[in-house]
Amino acid sequence: MSLHHIAQLIAADLERVEEAIAQHLESDVRFISDIARYVLSSGGKRIRPALLILTARLCNYMGDRVYDLSAVIEFIHTATLLHDDVIDNSPLRRGRPTVNSRWGNEISILLGDYLYAKAMSLSLADKDHLVMQTISDVTMEMAKGQIIETLKQRDLGITEADYFRIISLKTASLFAASCTIGAVLGGVSPQQRSRVAAFGRHLGMAFQMADDTLDFVAPSARLGKPVNNDLKEGKITLPIIMAMRQATPSEVQLIADYLHDGEDSPAAFQRIVDLLHKYGALQSTMAKAREHVTLAKQHLQGFPPSPVLDTLYTLADYVVTRDV
Repeated sequence: MSLHHIAQLIAADLERVEEAIAQHLESDVRFISDIARYVLSSGGKRIRPALLILTARLCNYMGDRVYDLSAVIEFIHTATLLHDDVIDNSPLRRGRPTVNSRWGNEISILLGDYLYAKAMSLSLADKDHLVMQTISDVTMEMAKGQIIETLKQRDLGITEADYFRIISLKTASLFAASCTIGAVLGGVSPQQRSRVAAFGRHLGMAFQMADDTLDFVAPSARLGKPVNNDLKEGKITLPIIMAMRQATPSEVQLIADYLHDGEDSPAAFQRIVDLLHKYGALQSTMAKAREHVTLAKQHLQGFPPSPVLDTLYTLADYVVTRDV
């Protein structure tokens, strides 16, 4: 089942989320509304809002708070992307020019700040202490993850533990927060809320590992951004870390030269990809991603069978079977 088919199952809910996003992007500064709409209408998967909605339904919440809170999650996610694009000097995002490439770094940073502030404002308006705490905590976690990742750029001494800490903070934390809010809305016990959050965190870990694999093998046109973007930006992800563990000194030097010399030729990149295939690093990364999907599903085993539970399992499988 594709993400499109999964989205169809909650199509009415996702349409309400889009309405909430559009409503909350209205500003008396028209430029803010226009640029924010440009970013948020660029074809994002809305996986995090889908997780919030589905986990809320899993926990028997059927009310309307999911829509504004899904907008909160999407605003935080988008703000992070805006700041990431500045840090990485990225020209494309989802197949379209980034805000920083069209309007400059200053506008991209300020728009990201605005979306963070808007997210905080909406979470305050919800008036639920646990929701506000979750939003506050995840915002700090994501910032910590970005700082650690930036400090580790081009550092060949990066370990698997470093990598897992970065993606847990930077990516998986927002998946976990989306699921936590769904559980909070359902009013389930702290133990159940913890299990739902763990489902989201493991799913986020798997999602990022799949993304890091696709960065080496997915066609640029389908990925929506330049392929080998991570390595060009100095990000050493799990496939590279795994390959370096087995590589010869000359092969490690090949990676180091690519990272530090900024050589950006298809031939140079292909040599890196060949190295990853030689040591099975891409396959091993995806195997670890599938392990996290299995762990994610295990955390939901105490919930009674239902179409919503089946959809969450299907969404978990999609994370490691998608090709973009």
